[in-house]
Amino acid sequence: MSINIEEEFLKFEKNKSIFPHNKDYVVIYKLFKDVFDKDIHPEVKTKILEIEKDGFFNDHGVDHVNMVIDRVSKIVSHLNASLSEEKDKFFITPYEIFILLMAIQLHDTGHLIASRAEHAKKGKELLAKFDKDGRLNTAEKQNIGNIAKAHGGQNDPIGKLLGFDTLNHFKVRPQFLAALLRLGDELAEDETRASKFLIEIDNIEATSKIFHLYSNCLNSIELNGNEISLKFYVLDTYLIEKYPKKTKDGTIVEEYLLSEIYKRTQKTYLEAIYCSRFLPEACRFNRVKVKITLTSSIDHEEITTPISYELKESGYPKLENTDIFQACGSLSLHNGQLIDGEYIAKLINEKNKQHEKSV
Repeated sequence: MSINIEEEFLKFEKNKSIFPHNKDYVVIYKLFKDVFDKDIHPEVKTKILEIEKDGFFNDHGVDHVNMVIDRVSKIVSHLNASLSEEKDKFFITPYEIFILLMAIQLHDTGHLIASRAEHAKKGKELLAKFDKDGRLNTAEKQNIGNIAKAHGGQNDPIGKLLGFDTLNHFKVRPQFLAALLRLGDELAEDETRASKFLIEIDNIEATSKIFHLYSNCLNSIELNGNEISLKFYVLDTYLIEKYPKKTKDGTIVEEYLLSEIYKRTQKTYLEAIYCSRFLPEACRFNRVKVKITLTSSIDHEEITTPISYELKESGYPKLENTDIFQACGSLSLHNGQLIDGEYIAKLINEKNKQHEKSV
């Protein structure tokens, strides 16, 4: 059974007893959402349009936020989850859903005051500015900000959060919530996120066009067991030329749309593997199945057999870092001493000497 986490959460209005300090967190969320929808998300969308010449950008407004909520809801539904304690259901507290929804609302707002590379870190500043009435306490703002921040970056941002914590005397799972947000954000793509009219009249900044084309040809996303299925329909007119693309270091490269699809689906696979570390076993995705249908712009018939492939682990696993002391920080003492063979041998010899002196 599919649920929408926002719709389910809103059903708890006036049921203050299930929230910390008997506060009506549904009303608090609705107040924040109203401000975000009217004053913040439209400004983010405008800001994105101003800086889109750098590439990487498509819709980051209210529609994107709603799409993230929808994708997170699909993941939660995949868990057979419930916001009330039911037999054979995975229980997520309404308070955790409040924290998650607030983080979703916040996650892209940093674009207003920072670059794309830094935007994930800046949401907390905006939350502080827009909560002058103190509806949220410091602990809540910190946790919401940290969960929102973890939607970006490759320095293991989710791993730096706590697996379990207590917030206002209620148990919360920051890593779990951050994984839901990050994977939901990764899957928040389809043709509705592209500027279709601007594509048709060819009036999109050149270095951004390939990203809009990617969204435009992604037709459906489906979760099946431990598999994410992506289906693309691509017109031949977009497959015959290369498109300029600005990389993170500022270099302009040219890429075929098909190559961009390959790279983006690989990223989806990596994000799924990463987020699954922090999700319950029933909701760990370890493969991404892709089908790309190439169609004629004249009659929309297939021009060749669809391209199909599956991204999954294969072959013998390899350690990314073969130096165990770099990979495992617990093998180093506070003074930097490595717990290696030499250290242990020295420790044993010293203990033996002390024993000999004592007898």
